[in-house]
Amino acid sequence: MSNILIIGRENAIRSQMMEGYLKKSLGNNARVYSCGLEPSGVDPQAIRAMAEDRVVIAGHTSDSLEDFQDFSFDIILTFEEELALAGKNLFGETPVHVMQVPVVDGFGGLERQEAIRELRDLLRSNSADFINQQLS
Repeated sequence: MSNILIIGRENAIRSQMMEGYLKKSLGNNARVYSCGLEPSGVDPQAIRAMAEDRVVIAGHTSDSLEDFQDFSFDIILTFEEELALAGKNLFGETPVHVMQVPVVDGFGGLERQEAIRELRDLLRSNSADFINQQLS
C-alpha cells in the first residue's frame, strides 16, 4: 500500500481534486492525503465540479503541511517547484513528482466555474498518468 501526499498552495482546489481522483482510482491500494502551505478551506466551486464527475470531496478538510510532518510517504505530488522544495525540506529523500497544472484564482462566477471544470478534466487525465507512471 502506497502513502501519497499532495502538496498544494492553499489546499483548496488542485490538491483537493487530485486527492479525490487518486482515492477513487486507487481505493484501498493507497492512502492519499492533501495539504497546503497556506490552507484556506475547500473551494465550493471545486466541490461542485467534482460532484458533476461523481467524485465527492465535500467532506475534505483543508490541512496544513505541518500536520503531516510526523508521517512517512512513498511519494509526494506537487504542482509547483516551490512546493516541491517544501516537500523535500520536510520529507528528505521521499521522491517528489511535480505536475504542472494551472492555478484558478478569484472567487465565484460562471467563467471561474468553467475554468475549474477544465482544471478538473485535466487533473482526471493527469491522475491516470500519475498512477501509470509513478505507481506501477
